[in-house]
Amino acid sequence: MTEHPLDRQVTAVPAADLRRARRALLLVGIVAPLAITAIAVGLILAWLPELPDPAATHWGAGGVNGYGAPVTYVWLALGIGLGLPLLLVVSTLAMAREQWGGAARLLGAMALALSGFSAVISTGSVAIQRGLRDASDVGGIGGIVVLGFVVLLGLGAVGWFLQPHVHPTPAAPLQPVHLASISSGERVVWMATATMSRVAVIIIGIVVVLVVGATAVLVVQAAEAAWIPVLTLLIVGFAFASTASFRVKAGPDGLSIRSQIGVPRAQVPLDEIVAVRAVECHPFGEFGGFGWRLGLDGRTGIVLRTGPAIEVERRDKHPLVVTVDGAEVGAAVLQAYLDRAGRPPVQDAAEGDAS
Repeated sequence: MTEHPLDRQVTAVPAADLRRARRALLLVGIVAPLAITAIAVGLILAWLPELPDPAATHWGAGGVNGYGAPVTYVWLALGIGLGLPLLLVVSTLAMAREQWGGAARLLGAMALALSGFSAVISTGSVAIQRGLRDASDVGGIGGIVVLGFVVLLGLGAVGWFLQPHVHPTPAAPLQPVHLASISSGERVVWMATATMSRVAVIIIGIVVVLVVGATAVLVVQAAEAAWIPVLTLLIVGFAFASTASFRVKAGPDGLSIRSQIGVPRAQVPLDEIVAVRAVECHPFGEFGGFGWRLGLDGRTGIVLRTGPAIEVERRDKHPLVVTVDGAEVGAAVLQAYLDRAGRPPVQDAAEGDAS
């Protein structure tokens, strides 16, 4: 039997596979970074008495352009080498739950890679200053940065292969809603608002706070480079504002999805819809996160929370998915218009009561 494009959803991972994946994530994303960071901090503490005070803490194109207390490197090693991996792993566990997939595996690998990168940069920056009386005499750190990226890529690959590839089970479509046929000249429109989940809002809020903190630090230490985190903050802020809430409309013109601030938006005309159904969507397992996403299978997802979603198969394009409460009714409205145009539903299923 040929698999239909709308049958590619994922749902909960088998319990045994989920436990194995979580154990691997904890080992790769927390235990290993803890060991790496402990070694780095131990070396830094042993070398601190040999460092100039103040020590060089920031380099620009022309050499050292920022100074600070030598102990700064201890906090940098702990914050980046252990703090960021911990944030990645906790966020992954909070978002993934039973929806494990490639995104969880990738974030675990990133946690290990960041810890290695931090250890190389921190210990390398301290090592080249040992025995100096004036930190301005230190040379560049280009070689250390290159080595750091090599370690980042290598540990990222190791972290990926040390974690198992789990296989989610197929998801069943939601109980369909029956809508009486729409007669010629009659116009039926369904509208609803799709909003981002509380977990996603909290995680994005943490990212914004971290970027604001980085902006403040750079403004103080290296004002000439402050535009980088400021631009990042503006991009993150706009991305959050534009994808936090969408207005979804199903009617004779097809499916329309528009951000509450106007952009981005998506329009699927009725004559481009091949099939439609309501499904239970798991954004993290299927799309690797929340927001406007592109799945590994090519599907476009406007996925803001775990729950019901409308999925349409588009002519000559990959399917589009939007999570929204009342998805069963929205899908039923589109199906009624497809029926009027002479296109049957994608699959036979027991009919539910209209709501």
